[in-house]
Amino acid sequence: MFRILTVKEWGLIALVAVFGFDVASAQTIDANRPGFSFTTGTVPDGRWQLETGIAYARPGSNSRTTSLPFAELRYGVADDMELFVSSLNWARSESGSRDSSGLLDANIGIKIAAGGGERLRSAVLFQLSVPIGDSDFSSDDWDPGIAYVWAYDGRIPLVGTVMVRDSGDRYQLDNGLQLPYSINDRQTVFVEWEANLPEGGNDAHWLNGGLMWLLDDRRQIDFEAGAGLNDAAGDYRLSAGFSILF
Repeated sequence: MFRILTVKEWGLIALVAVFGFDVASAQTIDANRPGFSFTTGTVPDGRWQLETGIAYARPGSNSRTTSLPFAELRYGVADDMELFVSSLNWARSESGSRDSSGLLDANIGIKIAAGGGERLRSAVLFQLSVPIGDSDFSSDDWDPGIAYVWAYDGRIPLVGTVMVRDSGDRYQLDNGLQLPYSINDRQTVFVEWEANLPEGGNDAHWLNGGLMWLLDDRRQIDFEAGAGLNDAAGDYRLSAGFSILF
């Protein structure tokens, strides 16, 4: 006879999966989060990677937004190629007397490592938004996007992402430039400039900073804070996340 597992039993299974499941691998987890810029790396062939987080933002003095679990599921389909589902997220937004909550639109896509020189690595990313979000959080359309991701391993390392998205009636260009610094082989901090440039809209500029902490070769935790550099960007935002390579 089958029986329904209790919440405690499901919790135990989740803990074993996250902290007790070990897979021999020579590759260290390479997560997209935190920050705006993507990583140039792809998930190893036949492996899964899950990235999750929680975020809090203050767009203005009388508004706030909480979002979770900010999930992205990545799967390696070949050497240097992965499929992904991202922006699996629920949000609650409060602005004055107005309060709304619901699912956001998700993204599906593919990332392909494009190689590079001795110090330069790059990748291209194609994605399509899926209009599964609730009315207050959805574009109600399938919006395509393309991104070029690069990383320069020079004396001053740099990471960047340039993305163009079609939002139905207008395009948006997003750009990120990140300066990472490795404290040791497990901890890396970064600062990042992010620009969101909608066609016919107000440009938003952010200054982001954060920490990536490898618990081991398969697990990472991260923390990020962002400050708006102009009125269109909002006041500030905070996030924390956990990623695991299976």
